[in-house]
Amino acid sequence: MSQFTSVHLPQSGPNDVTALLLEWSREAGHWVNRGEVIAVAETTKSVFDIEAPQAGYLYPLLESGQEVAVGRAIAAISSEPSTVAASQAWLAATAGPAPLSEPTPGRPQTATRKAELLAQRQGVDLGAVPTTGERISEADVLAYLAQQKKPPTQKTETVDIADLVDQRYPVNRIQRLLILGGGNGAVQILDLLAQGRRQRAVAVMDDNRALHGRQLAGVPVVGGIDSGQAAAMLASGEIDAAVISVSTSIAVRERLFKSWRAQGLPFANVIHPSAVLGMNVTMGTGNVVMAFCHFGACATVGDNNFLSAYCSIEHHSVLGSHCSFGPGVVTSSRVQIEDCVRFGTGIFVEPGVRIGAESVIASGLAITQPIPAQSTVKARVTYTIRKRG
Repeated sequence: MSQFTSVHLPQSGPNDVTALLLEWSREAGHWVNRGEVIAVAETTKSVFDIEAPQAGYLYPLLESGQEVAVGRAIAAISSEPSTVAASQAWLAATAGPAPLSEPTPGRPQTATRKAELLAQRQGVDLGAVPTTGERISEADVLAYLAQQKKPPTQKTETVDIADLVDQRYPVNRIQRLLILGGGNGAVQILDLLAQGRRQRAVAVMDDNRALHGRQLAGVPVVGGIDSGQAAAMLASGEIDAAVISVSTSIAVRERLFKSWRAQGLPFANVIHPSAVLGMNVTMGTGNVVMAFCHFGACATVGDNNFLSAYCSIEHHSVLGSHCSFGPGVVTSSRVQIEDCVRFGTGIFVEPGVRIGAESVIASGLAITQPIPAQSTVKARVTYTIRKRG
């Protein structure tokens, strides 16, 4: 008979009472090891992994996309192969431990936790916010804020204007960017923006608390990566769009981009002025393009890619989304690169080659044949080093 262990939604922060269950990393019936990441959740302050408390067969009890109370059982791990139905029956029979936090007595549950936090920051009365569902959502509060927002005026000095230039003269205003991630990638983006005239960074978010309250080249680090705070900054006119500086983790780039865009937060393309875009090039949004990159005629580029310096996507090639390129990756014509591919440095791709999704291409390779999805391609390089003389 199977022995089950329940997996509960952890509390990632002292003020968190709910979290959004973003995705399951493993399917029902999949064997997982102790400490293996099985799911990803998001609060208003962070995105965090949920690990298996022990080894066994995983059976999720909830669908991804749900807002879940902290402490609620979200999955069961069985010592032997079983079913989701059996794990649900076991949980119902045992009742499971009580949630870590309960709703406040006497308070009607008319709004999600994210909506409450956003309303509190913006001084919004939730009773005045129209709802499109059973409860007021964060999107409802954002829509209400957008309706209440008044355009800047030049006719009176009694209006509360925080920025005497940007708010008074919004036409053709320099795009103000929020940078997500305060590491070396952020420094690269800040250097890129310093070369151009149409965009500037106004704030940085990073989950490393040691950076909070500090500055990067004069740009303040305003706190952790928080979509609620970003939405408030967008609604109040402090920022126009976001850009992700993380280049080393494709999973983080993809997760942030998809989650934030689903909440209506815009992303910007950040392109170094030395980059060359040929005729009829099409490009999505959220891309970071460093110095001396090249896009040939009729090339197609998706969303949220990070291209380091001296990369070339040649004519009639197709680049998917959420890919990361080290310096000096050069493609020939008609190359097709699917989503979530990570490239090292100094790589050449022959004409017409297709590279499958979620592949990793090591440095120093010449790719001459198709690469299946989820492949790792490495070079066998040996060196002879001897002392001179």
